[in-house]
Amino acid sequence: MISTPQTIVTPDRDAVISETQIAAPPERIFQALTDSDLLIRWWNDENGPCRVKQWELEPRLGGRLRILVEDPTGTMLPSGQSVTTGEIVEFDPPRTLAYTWRATFHSNPDHDTLVRWELVPTGNETLVKMTHSRLKPLPEGASYAEGWPGVIAWLKKFAEAR
Repeated sequence: MISTPQTIVTPDRDAVISETQIAAPPERIFQALTDSDLLIRWWNDENGPCRVKQWELEPRLGGRLRILVEDPTGTMLPSGQSVTTGEIVEFDPPRTLAYTWRATFHSNPDHDTLVRWELVPTGNETLVKMTHSRLKPLPEGASYAEGWPGVIAWLKKFAEAR
């Protein structure tokens, strides 16, 4: 059983993979990953410098994704804000969700990466595996290994408290 998120960067530096066990059914976790109102509730860390101000996700194949993040201190985002956009390319509730991820804070803001969530029931829990790939062309790509474990921990805390 994985109680805290385990995260690796693949040897070719093209992907960050983070996984953990969450004591909640896949349906609850999938809803937390696809409901815009829930996403903005759990994705924000009150202690972090950045705040998600807007999260729009159309939960369907081909649906659009748009995230607006603000950093009033400029600590993480020198411009003070970032917009991430994407499109849902895999949608199989409550097992799989994948979307492209194009962020204005990337060194190449026109490069699409891919975020894929896999939810596997394991008794009374769910194994959650998140893979963020297509990172190799971005010099900062492997730095996602520092951020995703925190995001996964927020999801775990939110899903287990509901």
